[in-house]
Amino acid sequence: MSLWPKVREELNAIVNKHFDTPEYHQLFSVKLTPERQKIWDMHYPHYIKSRRDCWGAAAVKAPLDVKRAIWEHEKDELIFDKRMGSAHLTDQQMAEAVAEESLLPGVRAALMAWMYLSTTRPWIEALTVNHITERKNNPAIVKGGGFTARFAHKRVADQGGTLEGLDINTKVHMVADEDHSDMFEPIYGKYIVDDRTAQSVIRAALDSLAVDRAYRSALATAMARIGESEVA
Repeated sequence: MSLWPKVREELNAIVNKHFDTPEYHQLFSVKLTPERQKIWDMHYPHYIKSRRDCWGAAAVKAPLDVKRAIWEHEKDELIFDKRMGSAHLTDQQMAEAVAEESLLPGVRAALMAWMYLSTTRPWIEALTVNHITERKNNPAIVKGGGFTARFAHKRVADQGGTLEGLDINTKVHMVADEDHSDMFEPIYGKYIVDDRTAQSVIRAALDSLAVDRAYRSALATAMARIGESEVA
């Protein structure tokens, strides 16, 4: 018998509680001025590149049906999303990004930690390390909206403008991860059939979200060091 329904309920509770952690309160308490936004934007391409790297790593040891699901998931992100007219991260965007050595140490450590989890854990844990980062962005699961939607509303509240006027990447990710997280339902339903596997999936989710908290805190700390009226 599948234990996925029980694990699903636990994961949903975990991602909802994630937004009530000190690091998330820290991030959402920092007013997002244009100069602070530059710090966020500087790191964002590397965050997305890390997602692509880690999803690829999760596929390495996975069974064939899981590899197929991951490949289907990555089509929008890595190859072409018709909603954006491009991949979610293009070669040009990475070419224009700052060198990895220029990133905040806390951000670099978080990206390395995600890769470590994705390459050293059993395949179902590696899958969950990555899946949970999108589950927390699923507006059908997270009460009050997923991360991208919440941050988009914060950006508009702090800087003015409208949600419709935000960049296409933000607008797509406000809804994209509902489908992206739902597509692994059959995989978890098939493979979570004993308590040991169930507990390993929950543990992997918590470990990944701990890294996420560190990542967000590193950005929030750096942004807070810039005065609200400071202009470069």
